[in-house]
Amino acid sequence: MNFTRSVVLALKGCAMGMADVVPGVSGGTIAFISGIYEELIDSIRSVDATALRLLVRLRLGELWRHINGSFLLPVLLGIAVAIFSLARLMTYLLQHHPIEIWSFFFGLIIASALLVARQVGRWDWRSVLS
Repeated sequence: MNFTRSVVLALKGCAMGMADVVPGVSGGTIAFISGIYEELIDSIRSVDATALRLLVRLRLGELWRHINGSFLLPVLLGIAVAIFSLARLMTYLLQHHPIEIWSFFFGLIIASALLVARQVGRWDWRSVLS
């Protein structure tokens, strides 16, 4: 993975971490909007018994590939940096500029709903109820 992609993934992780700091807003929403949701879920799912076995056997290169470490590490670092460094800023912004901050996150939620709605091929009762 190249440096630019790692930086972009870390920034997407930062955005997810910022969202996680706000009550009622999910980093998963940001992952979905930024286009990394499915890869994130697949990568997290790969941290399994096979990964543990590779770790115990110190087969670190195989472990790294198995868990998609080149993807997971920048995203998780971005989330951690945002949570630890931006928690105070988000608290301040929520206290002093609540309308702007909530409007921004509400807009992100609406955008993600529209993205999901576009992926529905056909709107009928069965697809609505499922």
